Amino acid sequence: MSEAMPVVVRSRVSACSQPGYDLKSCVERSRRAFKLPAPQLLGEFCEALARDRACTVDLLVQMSAIEARKLRRERGCGSMYKHCTQVLRMCEATATRRIRAARAARRFPVILPMLADGRLHVSAVSLLAPHLSSANVMSLLAEATRQSKAQVERLVARGFPKPDVPTVVRPLATAMAAAATAAQVVANVGALPSPVIVVPLDSSESHDARGPLSTSDDTAALHRVVVQVVSTAAAQAGSEPVSQELLKNIANAMTHTLVRAADAATVHAEIQPARVNPRSEGRFSWQLTADQEMQELLEEARELIGHNGSRELPDVLKRGLQSLVESLRKARFAATSRPRLAKAATTHRHVPAAVKRAVAERDGHQCAFVSADGRRCRERAHLEYDHVIPFARGGRTTVENLRLLCGAHNKYEAERVYGVAHMREQLAASRGRTEQAQAARAEQCVRAEGKDHRGPSLAEGQSTGGRSRNAP
Repeated sequence: MSEAMPVVVRSRVSACSQPGYDLKSCVERSRRAFKLPAPQLLGEFCEALARDRACTVDLLVQMSAIEARKLRRERGCGSMYKHCTQVLRMCEATATRRIRAARAARRFPVILPMLADGRLHVSAVSLLAPHLSSANVMSLLAEATRQSKAQVERLVARGFPKPDVPTVVRPLATAMAAAATAAQVVANVGALPSPVIVVPLDSSESHDARGPLSTSDDTAALHRVVVQVVSTAAAQAGSEPVSQELLKNIANAMTHTLVRAADAATVHAEIQPARVNPRSEGRFSWQLTADQEMQELLEEARELIGHNGSRELPDVLKRGLQSLVESLRKARFAATSRPRLAKAATTHRHVPAAVKRAVAERDGHQCAFVSADGRRCRERAHLEYDHVIPFARGGRTTVENLRLLCGAHNKYEAERVYGVAHMREQLAASRGRTEQAQAARAEQCVRAEGKDHRGPSLAEGQSTGGRSRNAP
């Protein structure tokens, strides 16, 4: 049985990658998709998505059975995660999500039909899995139905809140400083009579004195300290002296561990992207890396606030964002607390401030495009004012004839009205004008620099009576 299993698995995996999915077939499929009429392409896409969801359900059922029957041991893997990532070559994140979903579906089979018809996705099940129980499974699944990953994250944060993260501002170099402090702690242990008493030095003093652990002097010093600590501890315990070979192995292992931890901490701090994670109802944790200018702005803002409000980081950022949003709303939608009297409707392309405000409030600061099946676009970024009856065809700049559209739907409406070919010509012409303007500006800069290098002209010299520039 154990010998036949690998052969079966290899044949199934190879079969998935051969018929109809070699390079030539994939290219033909791609060309066909670009030539299909839009309704047919969208219909086939929906069918493919339904098959993909059905395949996902089959995959989760099979993963659950393989894990329950411990078949991954016959493949030389100690865990299902290793079987998925090392043998089946799944992405680490994908394997984690699917394993969690498979385990949850094994406990609560009601998840499977919800995955099959698209009411749930694997990411949502993975997020809910640690919190599902027989008492709350139906209510949680109902709340997560047809929700995005971000919405499910907020659902979990609301139902299973986490404490706020501490507010910390520190330079990234402290990752290495912390490791240097750890080395100093070890040194203190070796210097004290009892190795169980630890009195670490100030972190800044330690960092200035020791520096990063990556230098040979630091690692050698740490190596000597570890040898001293182990020897002292053995002597105080009344045991036999530790052999030099054993001391060397212990010191090498501990030094290597600390150095690797310091290096990993620095790399981890450098590559961490900005993240916003919900912690509880209405509470979010932020993680970002600020440059020197942003840090200086934060410090100056705290100084300027003085006694006129809280100087805590969340409060300072909130005040800054409130000012920024107010400024951007004023620039984008002419928002103001003191609106002027509305001007009469204009026949020009320029949109008056009163019209901007009225259109933005009516459309709810959201793209107003509605599809044929009644679905409204949810985009709130890159919004533009669009004439329902195009301005070039006599449309007026009024509240009734204007709407907010995102960039994609503004372009879509223009192509629908004027045609794709015409819009491509206009785009090419616009790019040409931009390139010409850039070239003209560059030429002006070159001429200006050349004039500065040549010094004063002959006319300037004659106007001073032929005297030198430096003459009184």
